[in-house]
Amino acid sequence: MYLSSIKIKGYKVFNQEFTVNLNSGLNILVGENGSGKSTVIDAIRLILLEDEYGRSGVDASDFHRPIDQPAKSKGAGKIEIRTEFDSLNDDEQVAYLPWLNINIPTKAILNLSIENKEDARGKFKRKIWGNESESGLFEWELLNRIACIYLPPLRDAEDKLKAYKGSRLARLLKNLKKAENPDELHPLEKKFAAFNKDLLRDNSIKSANKSIQENLVKSVGHIFGQDASIQFSEINFDRIVERLKLLFYPLLPGNGASRELNMFRELEENSLGFNNILYLATILAELEGLDNLKTSHKVLLIEEPEAHLHPQLQIRLLQFLNEKAQEDNIQIIVTTHSPTLAASIDINTLKILTVKKAGESPVYTSISQCGFDNDTKNFLQRWLDITKSILLFAKGVLMVEGIAEALVIKELTPYILRKLAIDNPAKKYLKDLEEYGISIINLNGIYFRHFMTLFQGYSKNEDGSFEKKDYIPIKCSGLTDNDPDTAAKPTAQNPAAGKNHQLYMIQDLENNSQICRLFSNLKTFEYDLALAGNNLIVMAEVQLSLTTTNGPIKTQLKQYVQTNWSQKTLQEKADAAFWLLEHIDKGEFAQQLAQRLSESNTVFTIPEYIVNAIKWLVD
Repeated sequence: MYLSSIKIKGYKVFNQEFTVNLNSGLNILVGENGSGKSTVIDAIRLILLEDEYGRSGVDASDFHRPIDQPAKSKGAGKIEIRTEFDSLNDDEQVAYLPWLNINIPTKAILNLSIENKEDARGKFKRKIWGNESESGLFEWELLNRIACIYLPPLRDAEDKLKAYKGSRLARLLKNLKKAENPDELHPLEKKFAAFNKDLLRDNSIKSANKSIQENLVKSVGHIFGQDASIQFSEINFDRIVERLKLLFYPLLPGNGASRELNMFRELEENSLGFNNILYLATILAELEGLDNLKTSHKVLLIEEPEAHLHPQLQIRLLQFLNEKAQEDNIQIIVTTHSPTLAASIDINTLKILTVKKAGESPVYTSISQCGFDNDTKNFLQRWLDITKSILLFAKGVLMVEGIAEALVIKELTPYILRKLAIDNPAKKYLKDLEEYGISIINLNGIYFRHFMTLFQGYSKNEDGSFEKKDYIPIKCSGLTDNDPDTAAKPTAQNPAAGKNHQLYMIQDLENNSQICRLFSNLKTFEYDLALAGNNLIVMAEVQLSLTTTNGPIKTQLKQYVQTNWSQKTLQEKADAAFWLLEHIDKGEFAQQLAQRLSESNTVFTIPEYIVNAIKWLVD
């Protein structure tokens, strides 16, 4: 069995019922700050009674309050949490009979309701029940069979691995002892008992014991006195393991593990990141050691596993968690802000939480339900690298074909936004895409079909019909080249047919998508830039600065710099744009043009298709 879904209502950021669907094994919850990732984790902890960090319940601030109400207002009338478990085997169906879904016996249901009314002791009334009926007796043993462990984002691994009652290390060793014969005296207990006898024969201990006993008698006499004896106070297994702590030794290349006990160091000498990994290793060992006869399901909740870890360790850790989830049947639910983690795992494990508007409940999207075919899934799995996975955390996405567009459009955007602000004084426009939280994603090609599947909200069937699908609910636009014949010199009055095989998407998106659009030009990015306004002067100056050899190319560029292109015909500008396109190195030219555009005194005209793409994102 595994936790397949959780529905939350009235709890923290979730006003209306909010559903998160989960799969067995590894689940990755990603999203911006305030999108509800931690609330989902807390809801699971609340209903499964996870108690490692002493969670005793809820307080008044946990009941949802609309953003337009005072901070001290009463909040929602109740918190409602409903979890569903799926794939119960025959034995689990028998064990969880009171929770079973009547119509689907392989599913079980657990509910929790907490009323926003405090009793005389300041506690909120709660009720927990299985299945649909609230009236039956609740068997706590069934809930106790579900092991849930939580690792918070700012965890103090060093403290948790110290020696104290209830430490993680003590829990691990106690669980492992249960797997052995519980009726026999543990070897450790036998050794400590024998050591205590030897201790009493030591001359120093004898002398100290005698001195203490004599002073006790002298101070209160024989009638009121007490006896005393120095020895190890704990010879019970549980007490012994509570005195143990974890040490570390670095595995250096060519050095291997140390076999010398005096080489191991205290955890305060270790890095925070490696202590986090030691802590996690201890947790996983504890889950492995649980008695499967008494444990029906194991859930591990981890917030921000990337804490204090460099990218390579982040990737290796997540891959390891994925392996452990499969090998040991542990359901692992992870929250993260790390694009490194989001890019390093099967995309079907990704669950996106998106804030559309302040005060509204976030929107949940399971990537696996976005309607992509196997070809697109495999493509995204290969290409959704760290730079592209930031689209999962953005408030909007602008997709471009290459590095030239990515560099230059970043500098063009302030021009566009200033012009929009002048043309629409009633609207407030921000200064650049960063302020909007919009990310420019370089696709390194015309792969819009694959990437836009995450946002478009539909899939296209072989017969040409369209089917609605889930999507990440943020604005998305793309800029793609028309790519006509190489020799073509198109103008607005004399366009040329494009050969870009993704142009069909322009109409499909307009007809079927609420938030996704694709925009195209006359020929290519640089050609269309050169065709607009007097841009040829700026672009020729940039290329001139990159041309070191005297000759006809340099002469031609100087002529372009000195030409007033507003007095030239469209065809003359098209000829010049075509010539310039053939004589530039796109990467180097784009860097220098971006630098020139960043200078405040540069005058530049933006092609309409780029303006429309930005307007789509910000309006």
